[in-house]
Amino acid sequence: MAAFLLLAEEGPMHIGKISLANPVILAPMAGVTDLPFRLLAKEMGCGLVYSEMVSDKGLIYDNVHTKKCWRSKSENGR
Repeated sequence: MAAFLLLAEEGPMHIGKISLANPVILAPMAGVTDLPFRLLAKEMGCGLVYSEMVSDKGLIYDNVHTKKCWRSKSENGR
């Protein structure tokens, strides 16, 4: 089951200079928020999506699992 945070405010939400059309934010959840899930959440109207938390050590040592968790839409050519 996905965890979504819905804010009571109507209309766009602002975080600094960034404006989100929809105030629905997908929480970063380890083992859940992989690329297909984030794409689906975005397609369903999420204003902001996060990758799951990744280990800095995994990035330093070029860990395959860490790289898979960190994939983004642009890297897949979609």
